[in-house]
Amino acid sequence: MTCPGSKAWFTHAKTQVTSVVKASCADVNSEIQARAAAEQGWVDPHNGGIYSILFANNGVGGIYSVRTQRTANPSHSVAGKKYVDKQVFTLSENAGTCEISACSESQGTSYKDYSTNYCDLRNLYCGSADGCTPVVNDFSSTQDTVKASSGQSDFSACIVKKASIKSPAAMKCPGSGAIFGHAKTQVTATAKASCVDVKAEIEARAGSKVWVDPHHGGIYSVISVTDTEIDTKRSTNPKNSPGGITFTDKQTFTLSDKAGTCEISACSESQGSSLKDFSTNYCDLRNLYCGSADGCTPVVHDFSSTQESVTASSGQSDFTQCVVKGVTIV
Repeated sequence: MTCPGSKAWFTHAKTQVTSVVKASCADVNSEIQARAAAEQGWVDPHNGGIYSILFANNGVGGIYSVRTQRTANPSHSVAGKKYVDKQVFTLSENAGTCEISACSESQGTSYKDYSTNYCDLRNLYCGSADGCTPVVNDFSSTQDTVKASSGQSDFSACIVKKASIKSPAAMKCPGSGAIFGHAKTQVTATAKASCVDVKAEIEARAGSKVWVDPHHGGIYSVISVTDTEIDTKRSTNPKNSPGGITFTDKQTFTLSDKAGTCEISACSESQGSSLKDFSTNYCDLRNLYCGSADGCTPVVHDFSSTQESVTASSGQSDFTQCVVKGVTIV
């Protein structure tokens, strides 16, 4: 894979992605350039980043190469600073599809990038099925691999929406007995089901002795239940946790029916001192209501859901970490 390189003096964030697109590379190339050039008023959904095209060969030798640059919009960046990342997209035809190898690198010293380099790439070719706004060509894609130096590659962070449910600040959280700082994640989502069904599914998974948490076989239990609220607890499976140590998180789910859907406000907090949680608190929540369309295994009710907002103290809320495939817990 070709990467743009960086002139950062010290460590810098970097993300590499490979994907397969159901379209010709000519169409993918045109769409990437159209968005990077802000054609038809296209706006980067990741806080209005400002792209520019540095180079494009337009298919010389059957291989397309596009180099872009993205600068943080000072209206939305921390302290109004202009952080710059550079990207390289290499496109190659394969049996009627287009294979994308893409790499983005921060141009300044950085460690955590809160999925920014990942979003720098995905937002230039994601389709309407992903919630993106195409300019000249709309297509679907399947992500094959992702490697992020920061460990952060959360697509939900790429499309910033206005929260339509309860703001995280007003959300009920379980609290923590940690003496020092601890990881915490808050999520709002809308499920296409009644809250009765959502509540039953969360209880069924958390209280099941058959259902297995796909995030390394975590052990859930139900603490308390009311008509609109569920409190749960998840402990790591000692067979899969570092050093066999048991780490515990607690969750609170608040549910409210609205126009045939169920609005979910959920919060998970680590009960011990922690900083990075590698998306664990996020997975603690999502894995109790995600549907078969997400690769999850329902117990009594299967439904789809749309995530409205996520706030993770660790900056880590990557759903690809929640469903660990090829792992059997015994």
